Amino acid sequence: MEFALVLPLLLVLLFAIIEFGFLFKDQMAVQQAAREGARAAGVGRPVAEITARLQAGAATLTLTSLTNDKMSRYYNSGAWTTWVNIADRSDGSGYNDAPAGGQVRVRCYYTHALVTGPLFANLIGRSGATSITLYGTMIMRRE
Repeated sequence: MEFALVLPLLLVLLFAIIEFGFLFKDQMAVQQAAREGARAAGVGRPVAEITARLQAGAATLTLTSLTNDKMSRYYNSGAWTTWVNIADRSDGSGYNDAPAGGQVRVRCYYTHALVTGPLFANLIGRSGATSITLYGTMIMRRE
């Protein structure tokens, strides 16, 4: 009798632990992907290589659920400029167009499908949700 009363609570606790474990693993992978991409952007690699390094850093994630943006800015006349998208330099040098001494920022977004589905979503106040968006951001100096 008592077991029947406690079993649902124990199952919810068990599934919550499992879900948090998967969320934590995916969050670490998203942050690692952003770090890898920012390092590649910081040393001037072209956009395609930045994306490839970013995806290699997210080896445990489903790449179709991973999106990103790559931006740069620089310090000018006592203030930072606005963030602009990084592109390849037009001179064919094989580098990106982020200015040396500026900053590069790589942000990654990952749609994590909840293993427990709506059950866990209700526990965290997102009633009916079947996924959560995780994100990681890394800013580095452009060398």
